[in-house]
Amino acid sequence: MKVNSPKQFTRRKFIGAITLSSFLSLLIPTAYFFSLRNTKKKKISLTSRNLISGKFEFFTPYQATVIDEALSLIIPTDEDPGAKEAGVVFKLDGIVASSDKLKELYTKGIEWLDYMAERVFERESFLDLNHNEKVKILKIADSSGLSYIYKVFLFLRYRGTRTARGFFKTLKQQTIEVFYTSEMGWKVVGYDGPPQWSGNPDYNECSL
Repeated sequence: MKVNSPKQFTRRKFIGAITLSSFLSLLIPTAYFFSLRNTKKKKISLTSRNLISGKFEFFTPYQATVIDEALSLIIPTDEDPGAKEAGVVFKLDGIVASSDKLKELYTKGIEWLDYMAERVFERESFLDLNHNEKVKILKIADSSGLSYIYKVFLFLRYRGTRTARGFFKTLKQQTIEVFYTSEMGWKVVGYDGPPQWSGNPDYNECSL
């Protein structure tokens, strides 16, 4: 009968411990991430200081600016005005303010965008990212067209991706709805608005 030596057993235990540690770091990315954050806090200054000013019912100026940047990638500005020019963020603020569920979803969604900015690009804020970097993060949050295997990979790789998908789906839907029901959205698609009744010019001749 073969008997393992203490040295061999110790080596196997060591290798097993390393493997288990690596596996748990994938399964529990939140705890792993915050443990690293606590041991080595990044000192990165926010470069985008031009926050939206205005009266908001729910959003802080910072939250509003993050949302404005995200929705400007959903309906960008090109030869026609986009969501930013239409002031969609102000309308969204009123919609979110009326729903506790949306308040929580948008708050967590904005936190996730900042988390990904630091996790993927080592930036303090989503606002510090360039155009392509912002698009990359939003693509991670967009579940449309993603295979099940890739969704599982993202779930294991980054924390909060399930909430992020719900947030981005809601943001995309509400951005489109608000923009294309606004006067500016109507002009972009060439819609003159609902017909208006001009009245009866000969009402005085109508029989009573």
